[in-house]
Amino acid sequence: MYTICSLLWLSGCAWLVLHFFFPVTTDFGPAPNPLEPWILRVHGWVAIGAVFLFGWITSEHISDRWRKPHNRVSGLSLAVFVSILTLSGYALYYTTDRLHDASAIAHEVLGALAIVFALVHWRARERSAPNRRGLRSV
Repeated sequence: MYTICSLLWLSGCAWLVLHFFFPVTTDFGPAPNPLEPWILRVHGWVAIGAVFLFGWITSEHISDRWRKPHNRVSGLSLAVFVSILTLSGYALYYTTDRLHDASAIAHEVLGALAIVFALVHWRARERSAPNRRGLRSV
């Protein structure tokens, strides 16, 4: 899960950096960097795996831990966040015009912030880990 999430975030950030900071100058003006399509392909392939894994993890992980409210807010926030990223990613592929443009902005901003949501959730998990270990040994 950590590998998939890291690859997804890094490929998205790499595309953002190339797209906004390294366009190619042509006789007709600025053009996208030639590496952009390759990075988007990698991002898309990894995203397919991530959607599968997040669905699987969400169904198992949330149902097992819903009764324990200490991580409920961070976990539910992360699940909603991932759902919005998934929907906006699909919208980038299947829509045009204004919806596409709005989805692009949402996906780029939320995607860049995804690391913050993930780290907050994982940190909340780590903070509660000693409590869980202590309860098991009693």
